[in-house]
Amino acid sequence: MNYKLEEHKLNLAFSGREAAVFVYRPESLSSVLPCLIMHDGQNLFDDDRSSFGVSWKLREAIETYNLQLIVVGVSCGDGLSRLDEYSPFHNKDVVGLREWLTRPAGGLGNEYIDWIVTDLLAWIKERYAVEERVLMAGSSMGGLISMVAMCRYPQIFSRIACLSNALWFAPNEMAQLIESSTVMGNVVYMDVGLKESGDSHESNAYIETNRMIASIWAH
Repeated sequence: MNYKLEEHKLNLAFSGREAAVFVYRPESLSSVLPCLIMHDGQNLFDDDRSSFGVSWKLREAIETYNLQLIVVGVSCGDGLSRLDEYSPFHNKDVVGLREWLTRPAGGLGNEYIDWIVTDLLAWIKERYAVEERVLMAGSSMGGLISMVAMCRYPQIFSRIACLSNALWFAPNEMAQLIESSTVMGNVVYMDVGLKESGDSHESNAYIETNRMIASIWAH
């Protein structure tokens, strides 16, 4: 099967930025396909676009397994705006943890997910035949916001994959959101590394918060 990568530009009215939207799909669209929406879209397909110089190699994985789906990746905002959009929860304690963390972050996650549901999905469905229920995946803060998406719109986001989740950003708030949501029958995949950071304290924060949130999903 042959595939093609498209790049588009879409405006996020709630934040004022323009995002690159990458669509990786079969060249021939003869049937209704699953749609996977992913965060940090610039990191998915090509090393030269990736924030860290190494992509997810998603293109190679899709072609190797001849997957029948459409992947839509939305590029993230720069710096702190990425944290703002990837969490509905404010965190004032991040200030000073890194040189670039110069102010409290978070708070626009609900607006970002609403934009995906109202604007991005409408844009996708105008162009491609996709299934009504949507898959979502992300890493780090992208894992956190994927959980938020399922909690807020469980009827739309039926399966999510959450990798290396930065749940330390707002563990208690995330726990409360999950516990107050109804996601019966939906599927959540989680994983986290034992060395997510070069700092052992930070790595432990990843592990502990992921274990805590995983125990809530398990119930």
